[in-house]
Amino acid sequence: MNYIAHIHIGHHTQTSLLGNFLGDFVKGNISDKLPPCLATGVSMHRKVDIYTDQHSLVTSLRQKFPPSLRRVSGIVIDIVFDHCLLKQWHHFTQQTEWQVLERFYQQLSEFDGIEQANFNRLSASLLQDKWLSEYKEPATCLRAFMSIERRLKHKIVFAHTAYDFVQTHPSLFDSTFSVFYPTLLDHALHCKKQLTSQHFQ
Repeated sequence: MNYIAHIHIGHHTQTSLLGNFLGDFVKGNISDKLPPCLATGVSMHRKVDIYTDQHSLVTSLRQKFPPSLRRVSGIVIDIVFDHCLLKQWHHFTQQTEWQVLERFYQQLSEFDGIEQANFNRLSASLLQDKWLSEYKEPATCLRAFMSIERRLKHKIVFAHTAYDFVQTHPSLFDSTFSVFYPTLLDHALHCKKQLTSQHFQ
């Protein structure tokens, strides 16, 4: 999953929004790198990503991509699901996306950062422009695809082709997300119980 889904899962499970967001930037053993609340969020992030990648609805969706895009289909799905989440937000939480994202920005502003240049650049950009809510607009997905395309070590030109595919099949992504995401939220609550019990052992 991508930024907004991980933040929302932090809200849903009452774990650190920032910790859930940090999962893409903290590698290896986390117990000695972060405070317990952030470490729990990172662990949640990892469990969520594993569940998502292995879920039959997601693997089936990946198979519906044209062969030229299947290599990056997981990246595309993660980003588009953020767009779907913002469109369907009211189905999953009573607080508005603005309220949840503001709490995230506040936690981010109080964080000292990590020794990871990509995270620190992203953090500065988010705090300056607070652009996560822009994922409600489809064009933001294209900008995200283009940004990733530029950063890939092994050059793959996919951004515009992927965007065209998504725009041509919006109901495919919306319907898959609406069925899949509630199962992910249930799984995340189960993971929280596991992580909490491990913390107190």
